[in-house]
Formats: sequence, structure tokens, C-alpha cells
Amino acid sequence: MTRSELFLDLVFVYAFINVTRLMSERPTLDALVQGAVVVLLLWRSWVGYAWVGNLVRLDRGGRPIAVFAAATAILLVAVAIPEVFVDQPGGLSGPLVFVGGFLAARVGSLLIIAREQRGSANSAAPARRAWLPLAGSAPLLLCAALLPYQLPAGRKTEALQLLLFGVAIVVDYVGLRAPGTGNWQLTSVRRWAERHNLVMLIALGETIISIGTSRGFTGDDPITWSVLAGSALGLVVVAFLWWAYFDIASPRAEQALDSASTGARSRLARDAYTFLHLPMIGGLILVAFGLKKALGGAKVGHPDRWDISEPAILYGGVILYLLGLVAFEWRIVRRVGRGPVLGLVLVALLITPARHLTPLGSLALLAGALVCVVLAHVTVLRRRHRQLHRAVAVTAGQEVDATPEELFLDLAFVYAFIQVTVLMTRHPSAVGVLQGLAVLALLWWSWVNYTWFTTTIRSAGTRLRLIVLAAVALILMLGVAIPQTFSYVPGGLPAPLIVVTAYGAVRILHLVVFWLSVRRDAALRTPVILAAAPTGVGIGLLLCAVLTAPATGNPLTPLTTLCWVLAILIDVGGGYLIGARNWRLHSVSRWMGRFNLVILIALGQAVVSTGIAVGDPPISIATLGAVALSAGMLSALWWTYVGTDVVVGQRFAELATTRQRGALARDAYAYLHLFLVGGLVLVAFGLRTTLPQPGQHSSTPMMVGRLTLVCGIIVFLLADHLVWRRAHRRAGRRWAVILVVAALAPVTMMLPTLWALVVLTVALLAAHVFGRSATPPLESVLTDRA
Repeated sequence: MTRSELFLDLVFVYAFINVTRLMSERPTLDALVQGAVVVLLLWRSWVGYAWVGNLVRLDRGGRPIAVFAAATAILLVAVAIPEVFVDQPGGLSGPLVFVGGFLAARVGSLLIIAREQRGSANSAAPARRAWLPLAGSAPLLLCAALLPYQLPAGRKTEALQLLLFGVAIVVDYVGLRAPGTGNWQLTSVRRWAERHNLVMLIALGETIISIGTSRGFTGDDPITWSVLAGSALGLVVVAFLWWAYFDIASPRAEQALDSASTGARSRLARDAYTFLHLPMIGGLILVAFGLKKALGGAKVGHPDRWDISEPAILYGGVILYLLGLVAFEWRIVRRVGRGPVLGLVLVALLITPARHLTPLGSLALLAGALVCVVLAHVTVLRRRHRQLHRAVAVTAGQEVDATPEELFLDLAFVYAFIQVTVLMTRHPSAVGVLQGLAVLALLWWSWVNYTWFTTTIRSAGTRLRLIVLAAVALILMLGVAIPQTFSYVPGGLPAPLIVVTAYGAVRILHLVVFWLSVRRDAALRTPVILAAAPTGVGIGLLLCAVLTAPATGNPLTPLTTLCWVLAILIDVGGGYLIGARNWRLHSVSRWMGRFNLVILIALGQAVVSTGIAVGDPPISIATLGAVALSAGMLSALWWTYVGTDVVVGQRFAELATTRQRGALARDAYAYLHLFLVGGLVLVAFGLRTTLPQPGQHSSTPMMVGRLTLVCGIIVFLLADHLVWRRAHRRAGRRWAVILVVAALAPVTMMLPTLWALVVLTVALLAAHVFGRSATPPLESVLTDRA
């Protein structure tokens, strides 16, 4: 997949999150119907760009600009989701903003196709027919958006509005099967399957974020044993859904699609992926909604019971997902998986008893049933399961930038990075920002070490999956407690101890499994042993900081502060004890790809922070301007990084020895990328603190946010330049432009918020354009180097 597609998908993360927010604020039946309407429209928009990405490269020429415009439109759609059906007075029309953004995104994908197929006689007719569904649905959507202003408020008006939305959706989806429009050539089976794998992981990531943020984004509620237990049980449910798709169904479907004839391939791609992935996405959003209800619906310390319809949402989401999975497998390989069918039967039978339990009890019942399905696969159904694994071994073992296991682990870090900005938001001061960066350094070093492990150990067997699941659980527990890392909340567990314990466990788990995997390889044993010493010292210092802190009040004393600083310096700096020759890379392209993704993760949480900041209705002109400018700023930062990634790839190609490549991987990626990510986290915090009132007078938290935003941009640009220097590349005019932007950024502190965003966005875009001459062509990036 191209970088442009990945950047676009980041916006859909926030859109999916806002669907659960829309549903949680409405009665159950209204929530289900309205949520279904929004999901159908979001999926239709995403499908359009999936087809475009299948036909053309979206990172060439002027296409990245078109994708950026589409990402901005989808972000506006996501911000307007809470107002799709209930417009708030005092601002712009929420339904009209939603429909306008959706239509703009749809038109964008069709314009790209029309431009690329211009002059081709064979493609002209299908390209023209592709406009027909939109021509039929657009007037209906506009009528649905404007209807509340023409008729008196009431249930009849709401029903008519839903009817118009429904007819428009039917027209648009029928268009996918219209003659010609469904038979576009599938140019790359691998890219098509990988594109849908990623959107499934995005939806799974939304469920993980829903688990962690079920009580909101403030981080003020006390952490209890029930919160931790509920989070763990929710993760078991999500892990099963991830396993059910990626264990066999996804690689087997890719094989079948690859072996199909040319005519049948496009129909299979349309039916199995475009249509039958939709119920799986819808099921995951229902699961996210159900988990949010189960884990965040009751006040701490009060007895809680499900509403009569709420267990049906959670259990129904799992059932809808499994039904979609069964239909997907049957359509593409004519096989019905025994595991999904067994899961369907068990979950359906347990809905009734679940209604009489507490949310935690019903969640435990569901998690237990799904664990039983997995156990059945490794016992009773073991023979067939192994046969199917052997059949898909070739597809599952293909070299990719990131395996499903790695991406699933990354989803937990998405949530953890979001929680770092929550920590800063709870303490909007210089001290709070430094505290957030301290926790970020620990998260970063955990991610780097697991990336080192997964890129070294290529096996994707059951053991690796169990390890990843355990690591995700620990990161989730750590993330839950991150906002309270340096404070105690009355009535809850000690969050500082949870953070340190979870971090120590996740680091020790990495070392143990790494040692067990390479104990027979003398060359790989050495770096593991060398890495253990600073890790042990760092964990010991963190424990000392927590255990010597006061039991109440502020846990930060001079001693605890010193312990934290030394722990970070020793643990993170321990990478230099390993030695450059021990930073072995089995695949340079895979190593680079993993760090590309973590930069995207950091950008993604900046997108989420933007949405959270402006997400409270009503929507205003200032809100729309702030969203568009923020998207432009993040896009400029991303494409600045893309140029840097190209030159580092070229430098890898020039190096001849393992030691040289290891030193470059360590310096440019394991360490300098920490400052790139740190800069993006500062930008995210700045946007979240600055944007809630973009047209208002400045307050102290907003001034801190403005300063942090500026510092984040400067840190990112300077770190980006240091990566260039480490790759021994002369930046020339690029460096001069970066210095100008870095000098200009502090001046924006004196401007109103919106004007400051205008100046920063224009400056970053200009810096990218003027500095692009120093960057080699994107096609020259290294593809692989053993």
C-alpha cells in the first residue's frame, strides 16, 4: 500500500470512533439505525478509494494532493457525525456538513479515476457509468440533510430523513453491481487483500480504543480492579475476532483470489471484499459500542446492571461479525469454517443468560465462550486446522512491511500514545508536558524492542501470537493508567505502580521470549544478554521511584524524579551497549516499513486529538477552518518525513557491512525517530489544547498548548534534519528552509489561533515544496536488502 492510502486510513480511525460516540448518546433502537446509516456511508467512501488505489498509485504526481483533500473531507465528516441527525443550534448545519464532506470525498475518488482513464476507449464507458450511482444518491442525501429545516421537528420528520438516507444508500450500493462498474480490472491481488486487512485492523483498533476510553478521554476516574478485569476480558474478545479473520480466512482468501480467472477475480474482489467485509466492520463497531457500554456505563462503586437491550448489542456485534466471516469464506473459497459456526452457536445460546448478569459478568461469559472456540480448534479440530495452516503457509509467510501480529500490537500503542496526550491535558503545564514525554520514552523503547524481536523472529506461529496477545494486554493496562502516572486518585488503585509494573512486565516478557527463541544462536544470544542489564537497572529504578513516593498527594519528590530520569537514560540508552554489529537486520525494507507505520501511528493520534478538540457541537466556520488547517499541517509533516525515508533507504543501499547497516538502523531509527514521534505527540497535545475554542481569547492552557505546538513542529523538523545528517546527505536548500520555518514558528504565538494555524500550515507546505529538490525520487527508495 502507498503512504497516501495509509494517511487516508488514519482519518477513518477517528470516524469509526465517532460512530460509537453517536450511538452512545441515543436510545438503543435509534443508535443502531443511525449508526448503521453512518457506517454504510463511511464504508462506501472508503471502498471508492480502495478501488482507486487498486487502479493507480496514489503517491505519484499530484495524486497525494487529491488524497489530502479527501482526508480533510472525511475528517470534516467525522467531526459532524454526532450532529448528523440532531443538529445543534448556534452553528453550521451538522447534517449538511456531513453530507457535503461525504459527497466531496466521493467526487474526489471518481475524478481521480476519470483523469487516469481519460483517452482510453476501453475504460471510458465504465468510468462514465461509475458516476451514475452518485448522481442518483446525491440529491437524496442533500434532501435528507435539509429536511429538518423544512418540516416541524418530530418522529415523522426523523423517519422521513432516515428513509431518504436509506434510499440514497441503496442507490449507491446497487451502483457497485451495475454493468461495468463492478468489473474494473484488479491490478494487484496482494495490494487489494492487504488494503482490506488494514481496514479490518483499523476497526479492531477502534474496539481497543473503546475499551481504554470507555470512561472518556479525561483520565480522572479512579482505576479499580473491575476496570482492569473488564479491560482484559474485552481484549480477549477483540483478540478472538482478530484471530478468526487473520488465522486462516485472510490468507486463504488471498490465495483463492490470486488463482481465480481474470473475469471471476474482479467479481470475487467485489463480492467478498467490498460487500462481505461490511458486516464484519459493522459487527466490530457494535462490539466497540457494547464494550463501551459494559465498561463505562456505571459509576465507580455503584452496582450496575445491563439494560435489557445492551447485552444484545455486544453479543449481536460478535454474531454479525462471525456471520460476515462465514459468508466471506463461503463466497471466496466455498468453505464454511467450523470455528466461526461454533462461535455463532455458543454466542447465540448465551445471550439470554447474559441479560441477567452484570456487564462484567456477561463480558466474562462471552470471553469464556470464545476461548472455548479457540481451545476446540487446537484440540478437537486440530487435524483440520493444521491442514488449513499448511495450505495457507505460502501466502501467510510472504514478506510484508508488517505482519497482522505486529499491526495488532501497534493498535495497543495507538491507544497508549493517545493516553500520553491525556496525561498532558490533565496537567497543561511545562511539568505535565515533560511527564508525558517521560512516559512516551518508555513506550517508545518497548515498541522498538518488540519491533527488533518480530523482525528478527520470522515465525508467525501460535507461540508468537500468544506473546503478542500478552504484550497487548500489558500495554492496554499500562495505557489505562498512563493519565495518572504521576498522581493518586482517591478511591482507586495506585496508577504509578500499575504503570511501572506493566512496563516492567512487558520488557521482561520481551527479553524472556527473545532469549528462548535465539538461545541456540550464539550470535543473537549476545545482544539479548547485553540488553538485559540496562533493562533490569531501569525497571529497578522505576520501582524505587514508585515505592519511595508518598502514599498520598504528589508522588513526585526530588528522589523519585531523579529515579525516573536515571531509569529512562539507562534503559533507553542501553541500546548502545548492544553494539552496532549486533543490530542485525534480516530485511532493511521491513525495518524501515515498521518505523514508517509508527510515524503514521503518531500522526493518527494527532488526527484523533484534532477530532476530540473540535468534536463538541455546534460546528462553526472556525471549526471547519481549524480542521482543514490541522489536516494540512499533519500532511505536510508526513510528506517531509517521506522524503527523509527515501534518502535513508538510499544510504542503506550504499552500506556494505552488517556493522554499518546496524549502526544506521540504531541511530536513525531506534533513537532519532523517538524525537520525530515526540514532536508529533507535542503537536497532538498542542492541537487538542488549542483547538477547542479556535476563535476565542487565549487562556493559560491554550497558551501552553500553543507553545507546545510550536515546540513540537521545531523538534520534528530538527530531528528530521538530524536523520538526513546521519544518512550523510547534504540537505542544501532544504536545511535553509527548515531553519526559516523553525525561526518563524515562535512568532505565531502572537497571532490569533486560526491565523497561527494558517501561517504554520503554509510555512510547512512551502518548506516541503522548496526542499523537495534535495530529495531523490520516491521510486528510488530501497525495496529490500538482506
